[in-house]
Amino acid sequence: MKHLSNNKVNFDCASYGEIKQILDLGISSDRIIYANPYKSSEHIKFAIDNKIPLTTIDSVEEFEKIGNNIDILVRVKVNDKDSLMPFSSKFGSDFEETLQILKLAKKRNVNISGFSFHVGSGCYNSNQYYDAIKMIHDIINKSKQIKCLHDFKIIDIGGGFTGDDENKFLSQADKIKEAIKLFKNTSYRNIQFISEPGRFYMTKTHTLYVPIIAKRKTGNKIFYIVDESLYSSFSNIAYDLAKPTFKIIRQIESKKSESNLEYDSIIFGRTCDSQDKLIELRIPELQIGDYFEIENMGAYTTASSTNFNGFATTEKVYL
Repeated sequence: MKHLSNNKVNFDCASYGEIKQILDLGISSDRIIYANPYKSSEHIKFAIDNKIPLTTIDSVEEFEKIGNNIDILVRVKVNDKDSLMPFSSKFGSDFEETLQILKLAKKRNVNISGFSFHVGSGCYNSNQYYDAIKMIHDIINKSKQIKCLHDFKIIDIGGGFTGDDENKFLSQADKIKEAIKLFKNTSYRNIQFISEPGRFYMTKTHTLYVPIIAKRKTGNKIFYIVDESLYSSFSNIAYDLAKPTFKIIRQIESKKSESNLEYDSIIFGRTCDSQDKLIELRIPELQIGDYFEIENMGAYTTASSTNFNGFATTEKVYL
């Protein structure tokens, strides 16, 4: 967090705990956006008391809780069907709902500072960014027609940027730039665009090394148990639909099988949960003490790890 702060990165916080983490580092509150559309009244009060300048909502009910005590972005529901983890089933107001929020705010003499959206985490369709920004452009035009215009200053385009595919990221960037041009010759040409590139920063931060601690041959299959689990570094399989690539590292080269036979194999985690299954592979026979190397294990991995069954979370070695 300090390193990001020193490099002029600001912070999207989802909760009281995350806001407090940033403030405790001595980082100014004006560098925080409280970007969770659903907040308890106590947490809203904490944000206001600590002068957090901006938050998101996606409903009339949340607007009623906020009032004019903090600047508001309306989170809009957008197309996210081609993303690993779509968010629209839970978050975002549709076109008409957004207009209702704008109308109510106008009636209450509360300015709406702009809009936000998220095309889903791990976006593989760059057009989703263009379509989302164009939708907001259309909402602004409609608000003009119904005389419900606000002083819109910010559009938060969310995240979802791929962190392991440079060409895809460049394609996403091109579509975003193309969409921003929609505002070029309008009264909102100076609107500020911000983003939340969490996955982009985090995907490649970790390479995971896991040893085989047990094995069992059963029928025509081999089960391997590794010193990791879905409850620790592999939570990305459960929560992010990730499909990690397991590279074999043999502890002793001479242990290689003399034949080239491959076996249907299942890699299980170390816990007592039978659903703690990581992947099915067809690979040569391995031995206890051999390792797997898995790259790109940063985003959505250890963030939700637990000590389930008494297993400690994985040690991190910084290079």
